[in-house]
Amino acid sequence: MVRRLDYLIKKFDGVMIDDYGWEHYKVKGKDYDIRFDRSRMEWACDCLAFTYRHKFKKMYCKHILEIQDINLAQRRGRASAGVV
Repeated sequence: MVRRLDYLIKKFDGVMIDDYGWEHYKVKGKDYDIRFDRSRMEWACDCLAFTYRHKFKKMYCKHILEIQDINLAQRRGRASAGVV
């Protein structure tokens, strides 16, 4: 299942949108599923840092921040190497 998701994300410009409207991203070299829900403007990640982020008073993990940086760079017209 993970290999199939990785293939689809790579095939469709680094993002896949599921039946519920969640956008799924992958960071190169990581197995985490980074998700964004446009309807609620909500990010999620499978990593432990995201799970326990409130303990450290953080809003996002480094994987979400990396995807946000990549998306911003793409909007500005720069190429990115971080998306699988």
